[in-house]
Amino acid sequence: MNIELALIKFVKSCIKHNPDDNGQEYNGDQANLVETFSYSFVEHIHPKIFEKNINENMMKLKSKRLKSDFVKIPLDPVQILHFKLLYNIAYIERFYPNKISKFNFSEDLAELLNDEDKIINLYKEIKQIALN
Repeated sequence: MNIELALIKFVKSCIKHNPDDNGQEYNGDQANLVETFSYSFVEHIHPKIFEKNINENMMKLKSKRLKSDFVKIPLDPVQILHFKLLYNIAYIERFYPNKISKFNFSEDLAELLNDEDKIINLYKEIKQIALN
């Protein structure tokens, strides 16, 4: 599994952006999600803390350029759960790979896109692993 690829695929599928509009590959909302995810991952932020920084349509932006600031995120509840799930999977795979080896994830986790039931069920299962 390639978590960078999965994250980019998720962000681009949830938040539409035409790079031709302003020449930027990502819009501000997409960049905020990627930056917060990446910063938290590099800083080894536990999934429990990562999740506390996201509620409804607000997220505590974590980056090297800003200490913290709340920003709006245009994700519905299932997309927010999917974002949290991606972080949990990435964290466990990086720091406790033997705990997640039983799952047979694709390279980009495309099997999760637009599958609400799978996201919810897998989130419950992965969250239990992350808490232990």
